Amino acid sequence: MGYTISQKILARGCGRESVQPGEIIYAKPDLLWLYDWHGFDGLIRNINIDPDKVALNIDHYFSPSSENVAKLHQNFRNTVKKYDIKKFYDVGRGGIGFHLFAEEGHIRPGMLIMHIDPHVSTMGALGAYCVGVGGDVMAGFMTGEIWLRVPETLKVTLTGKFRNGVTSRDVFERLLHDLGPDGAQGKVIEFTGPAIREMSIEGRLVLCNSVQYLSAETAIVAGDEITRDYLKDKTDIAYEMVQSDPDAVYAQEVSYDVSEIEPMVVTPPDVFYIKPVTQVVGRKINQAFIGTCAGGRLEDLRVAAQILKGKKVHPDVRFLVFPITPKTHRDASKEGLIDILVEAGAMIGPSTCGPCFGGFAQLLAGETCISTGTMNVAGRMGSVQAEIFMGNAATVAASALTGEITDPRAFLS
Repeated sequence: MGYTISQKILARGCGRESVQPGEIIYAKPDLLWLYDWHGFDGLIRNINIDPDKVALNIDHYFSPSSENVAKLHQNFRNTVKKYDIKKFYDVGRGGIGFHLFAEEGHIRPGMLIMHIDPHVSTMGALGAYCVGVGGDVMAGFMTGEIWLRVPETLKVTLTGKFRNGVTSRDVFERLLHDLGPDGAQGKVIEFTGPAIREMSIEGRLVLCNSVQYLSAETAIVAGDEITRDYLKDKTDIAYEMVQSDPDAVYAQEVSYDVSEIEPMVVTPPDVFYIKPVTQVVGRKINQAFIGTCAGGRLEDLRVAAQILKGKKVHPDVRFLVFPITPKTHRDASKEGLIDILVEAGAMIGPSTCGPCFGGFAQLLAGETCISTGTMNVAGRMGSVQAEIFMGNAATVAASALTGEITDPRAFLS
């Protein structure tokens, strides 16, 4: 009997030859990571772990919105100096961590990475096992190891070719629509297949971003030549391309032909209400937003610029575009994408999570936003009487142009 990628990485993490689903293990992470959220600074005041295995970044509050946030940032800085932590990205020096750490070469195939936030699953796109452990992250800082339950694996095979206006985000939303909120309960989702092998790292990052809404532990994509090409200028640290064995055992297997998937839109009241864009076209919007850890990447800015080039954002719409990292902003500027978006009427913002969690750009009662964000519960972006829809970057850009939720395929050839 063979083993999955996840079993192999977890076995290495606890110093064993093999592990089986359901076992409780104590594993040593290769990287423990936190961002700037209230109280997280208290988890790292006293650490007993190699500081080279610790990473901190400021991405939620790009600029302190209160004295308490300023103190949070200062506590991070003091801890960094106290323990000589090298992997620290302060205001203006990083961007959103769930892209930044891939961009900086800190995530490599075969690694075991832990964070308090389950969105760390995003980094499974690089062939690493990346899991959100909640408050147990404190045990990692104090002892150097954290308990985990070895999960079963749900294998998702993707075939076919993507059509214009359809992205990996739509594949994820289709999967969530079909399997429901407990569709991967306690499992790791392993994405594979011909469509994955042709997918960019950016596409894979988005695909793995929000699998906690399926109640999954995390998600992973096996490293390949696309992974190697992505990392070749980012790290000189050796890594192993861990692969699942041909006879690995899966708890469940599903498959999709991506050519049959259309743009999907998440509708109120929460992330589980998902419809094809054709069923929600025409809904008037007040705000459109491209950004967050599920958007704002270079591919998103390219498609938005393609749709908006030579056109103007609808006069009733506030269109916000927040590149996911400063490097993404720079690269988009070099390609002329920022100029196109600004000329169309977009407001280019900092590389921060801000609007996604309601840090700013809030909505009033009765207003509607369409976003590339990660959550749309009432009150997420301001008033509990505002409504949030979510879709891919093409759908958001097309909607910003027309002033209503719009199928982007009409603007893409």
